[in-house]
Amino acid sequence: MATMTGASDAMPAAAAPQVDDVARWRRNLVVLILLTGGVKSTLAFTAVVPGLQLIAAEFHGATDSILSAQFVITLAPIGMALAGLIAGLFVRTSNLRGTMFVALGVSTIAGLMPLVIHNYTLLLVTRFILGFSAVVADVAMTSVLAAYFTGALRSKLIGFRQSISHISTVITMLASGWLAQQYGWRASSLLFVIPGILLLLAFIAFDRPISKERQEQAQDGAQVSLMQLLPLLLLSLIMALGHAMPHYQMPFLLKENGITDAELVSYVPALSAGVSILSALVFGFVYSRFGFATLVAAATLMGIGFIGSGLATSYEMILFFIVIEGVGAGWTMPFFLSRILDRVTTAQRNHAVGLTLASLFIGQFMNPFVTKPIRDAVGLHATFVIMGVGLIVITGILGLIVIARARAKERALAVV
Repeated sequence: MATMTGASDAMPAAAAPQVDDVARWRRNLVVLILLTGGVKSTLAFTAVVPGLQLIAAEFHGATDSILSAQFVITLAPIGMALAGLIAGLFVRTSNLRGTMFVALGVSTIAGLMPLVIHNYTLLLVTRFILGFSAVVADVAMTSVLAAYFTGALRSKLIGFRQSISHISTVITMLASGWLAQQYGWRASSLLFVIPGILLLLAFIAFDRPISKERQEQAQDGAQVSLMQLLPLLLLSLIMALGHAMPHYQMPFLLKENGITDAELVSYVPALSAGVSILSALVFGFVYSRFGFATLVAAATLMGIGFIGSGLATSYEMILFFIVIEGVGAGWTMPFFLSRILDRVTTAQRNHAVGLTLASLFIGQFMNPFVTKPIRDAVGLHATFVIMGVGLIVITGILGLIVIARARAKERALAVV
């Protein structure tokens, strides 16, 4: 099913012209909500990052103030990873709409809590709840998207959704910085009115439960076991390790190259995100034609970008290779969500999407811990080169395996 039918399509024929208009309006609103749903997850980071120094100053106590501020960030992704692992236990095909409403509401309230909470421990608790509820909402909304759309159109929309998430990262980071500078770090929490607005729009757009029939019609895959999905989940974790390099490691690589100007440093991750926006926009076109080869291409581009950055001798060369890296990075998350949705049944969809999101968040979280021993042994420049080579080799080998299996199936069918 490549198109979506409105909830009011079953009205009498006499009212057809008006119903068509309403259905079209409702379809557009549903698409808007599903494509902008990722904004709340980016806000979990962008609403606090610009105010980290102010947070450290407020909660300076007996402990390390910098570490205390970093914990405020860390608790959200921990909640996100845990939610991804267990979301399938309570996000069901029978309660997608209700779960989406509740999770959007909780993430809105938790995001606004810093405006009134002054206790550090309670602040950490609300940050954990924010991360948890944001991913539960993502799982529900991705499953809703899969219930309404399928095939190439769904892949295209997933790419658009990722592109909008990248755009929101840039915009909300700038807005958060301005609010923190003008009114204090707590004022940035006002940005969480955005998921609140999405919730109000969702009440209008999803005026009735998503029928079981619609979800079954959107069925694409066959029953698979967790062990069959495990290689794909592990691969998503590995790609997420690489995806985090421009944000976690690049500032320190630039410092080793003698580039310490904060504005110049900020251009690099911003350029990576900007290129990823454009790349994600064409993901659906690429994936519908090349399938698994899309990931091989993404990993190769990211690998070339990391190798080139590690060997670069000038700032301009690093910018050039970051452009190459950004193209591949824009295809990473859309690929895994599309691949998982293509392979699983309706009943498995929620659990599989949650595990995919969890593996991506865990991979990003693990980047500093995985790269540290490599960096200590061979240096940061060589670490970039090793990460780049690793991405190319691992996905290249898996690509050859996938091609070999496909050809084996074709030969088996030919014999039959």
